[in-house]
Amino acid sequence: MDETNWHFLVNPAARRGKAKERWQKILPKLRAALPEMTVEESNATDGMAHLATAAVRAGYTKLVGVGGDGTHHHIINGIVTAGGLGKVTYVPLPLGTGNDWIRTLKTPRNIDRWLEMLRQEKTMLHAVGKLRFTAQDTPPAHELSQTAYFLNVAGMAYDAEVVRRSEKARFKHRLIYPILTLLYLRDFTAPSVRIDYDGDSFTGPVHTINFGIGRYSGGGMRLVPHADPNRETLALTFARRLSALKILLESWRFYAGSIGQVREVTMTHVNTVSVSPVTGTAELEADGEWLGIAPLEVSLLSERLRVVV
Repeated sequence: MDETNWHFLVNPAARRGKAKERWQKILPKLRAALPEMTVEESNATDGMAHLATAAVRAGYTKLVGVGGDGTHHHIINGIVTAGGLGKVTYVPLPLGTGNDWIRTLKTPRNIDRWLEMLRQEKTMLHAVGKLRFTAQDTPPAHELSQTAYFLNVAGMAYDAEVVRRSEKARFKHRLIYPILTLLYLRDFTAPSVRIDYDGDSFTGPVHTINFGIGRYSGGGMRLVPHADPNRETLALTFARRLSALKILLESWRFYAGSIGQVREVTMTHVNTVSVSPVTGTAELEADGEWLGIAPLEVSLLSERLRVVV
């Protein structure tokens, strides 16, 4: 095995703290296979983005993110902040709740198979998305006030509202998102927005808007089944306002990858997308992390992240 130092960035709070117990169980096997490995854990003071930024600036070029989708979201933001794209090789070690991003990568959950993947060190150049949006505590303004980056799927409208509400759920499970997706249907009011994408546009009420690099989100849903992290373009899916009954009848398509067969759904590939509010508030999430509200601009960075697959 290549003894080059792998630097592990661990989120012990992932999966509502259960990741810490799992991490302690697999650590002896990891140290036996990777005797030169180094480890840093996040805490209330030093979050995952801070640890990633510090690691890149300290010269680490092989990073392992230990946690779930939110963990990788914060780490990629730290890597980009430190100018690490093009320098870092990254690999996820899935100890989170949903672990949706790794489904596209086919990352093993079994630690022995994961170590075998690491030994082979087969990599891909993975696209990174850029979001420019309005912060939660800032009223809609003429200029967008926040920037964030994502690796998997970003979502707006109902998708983001469910993410926000799920953060307050009493328990964490990979099925919590689809359960809440059905639970909150009656309370949801579709915002009206204008979506502009590569010369096309749509204006009207929407149930959900999704921007995909990876294919899975929300505990295994395939709202952007046409996404591909190798592509030069984003996958875009948006659903015009749907009745609760229609959503219930078509909900199986969320997992089958056939959501595009619903008449009210548009699926395409785009270079850039902008979403402007017309009436109501269109919320935004990315990689399962609630971020803010529209107006929004979405694009892909020119540089890519080398990821072990």
